[in-house]
Amino acid sequence: MPSQNSCALELKPQTALRADVPLTGAVERERLPCFSGQAESPALVLHFPPATLAPERIDTSRTCLVTVDLGERTAVLTTRLVAVRDEQTLDCVIEQIDWHSQARGYFRVAANTRVAASSVIPEELAREGETWRLLGDTIDLSGSGLLCTFSSPLDEGRRVRIELTLPAGPMDLITAYGHVVRCQQVGAETFQVALHFDVIDPESQDKIMACCFELQRRQLRMRVLVSNPDSPPAGD
Repeated sequence: MPSQNSCALELKPQTALRADVPLTGAVERERLPCFSGQAESPALVLHFPPATLAPERIDTSRTCLVTVDLGERTAVLTTRLVAVRDEQTLDCVIEQIDWHSQARGYFRVAANTRVAASSVIPEELAREGETWRLLGDTIDLSGSGLLCTFSSPLDEGRRVRIELTLPAGPMDLITAYGHVVRCQQVGAETFQVALHFDVIDPESQDKIMACCFELQRRQLRMRVLVSNPDSPPAGD
């Protein structure tokens, strides 16, 4: 089970992060890639690529959820927004840290795409109340599973049918069967769920890995752009 530790977490500058930024008038947060800036914990500075933040839409009265992968563990930071410094920078303070252990045989990358989890029982064979379907968004993706968010919880160990559209390349629709590794509430109506693929065809798994490599390449280019915003984009 995840454990909650103190709010001290020292991050090296330019550590890759994913921030769920609260927006005025919207229940769902907007998930954006970003990098950590120079700060002493529990302070946290978030730097975003150009033209990704809309400062006038940010709701500073709500918390911002920040996810960081640290080798074998993932940390979910609940942060308070202190200031919108400019169009690329947010100043935050860490209020809570939730840790999740990782046990995957594949490398994983930050990936934001829609995902559906549903009953493994075909609708035509299901009894009343046995069919269900949740729509959510992925946080990261690997050849063995994914981390995502839904508006409702899922029991650990529950078998699910997983559908997602790959966010890079031909944007193939992937269908697999798996189970819930863990589920934790991280917001008023947000549950973070780790799903493991149990049944997936080799071709789909190869497509996921190709997508992960492409996303990793994009993220490396984005890191250069954040560090040197005036530099021209690198060629493909």
